[in-house]
Amino acid sequence: MSVPRVFVNQACAPNAQITLEPNDARHLMRVLRMKEGEAITIVHAGEAWHAKLDEVGSDHATATIVEQLKATSSELPVDVIVLQAVPKGMKMDDVVEKVVELGAARIVPLRCARSYGGDSDVKIERWRRIARAAAQQSQRLIVPDVEQPLSFHDAIDRFAATSHVVVAHEGAAQGSLAVSLRRDANATLAIVIGPEGSFTNDELQLATNAGCDIAWLGPTILRTETAAAAMLAAIAALRGWW
Repeated sequence: MSVPRVFVNQACAPNAQITLEPNDARHLMRVLRMKEGEAITIVHAGEAWHAKLDEVGSDHATATIVEQLKATSSELPVDVIVLQAVPKGMKMDDVVEKVVELGAARIVPLRCARSYGGDSDVKIERWRRIARAAAQQSQRLIVPDVEQPLSFHDAIDRFAATSHVVVAHEGAAQGSLAVSLRRDANATLAIVIGPEGSFTNDELQLATNAGCDIAWLGPTILRTETAAAAMLAAIAALRGWW
């Protein structure tokens, strides 16, 4: 079993004692059945540290830092922002979990003309908790932020000015995703996933006018909750991370 990873807000240094968050303490004790003296990895500010548990209680745990771990390539070589139209039901939970596992740097819930799902402060907080748990499980060095929702118009206006924006659409030219992902290698990528009913013509025209790429994800029609993970896998492969 891999060594459990925990994110903390405290600065780390050899011999420093770190207090873990109650949720992490409960997970270590109740789920992983860990005991005093066992090893964990603590992550702060993108750096990983080897630590040993001093005590583990039902909602309280502390650990002492032993040493800093060597940097590993657990992050994509390019920052990828996932702009995801919120799907109906609980599907956004799965989207957040999977894109974090696959290396997304940030997640922005989208409100599109044909969106079925809704957002709220309660949902956003749940998505942030899911992102944190997925980052720990997948051995990330950062916890990707789930930002406040944006309308499609506001999202394109904001990200087209600073990022290479790629909008997934079944009507794009064959092979266009590979072509798009091979250019602007050093630019931040923003991938845009539409709702169950796809984008409207007006939304696609808005994106095109703003200089965004419209990209084809293959001959099969992917569900909205699948598309972002598929694009991140393509990015990982084409940029040499896999």
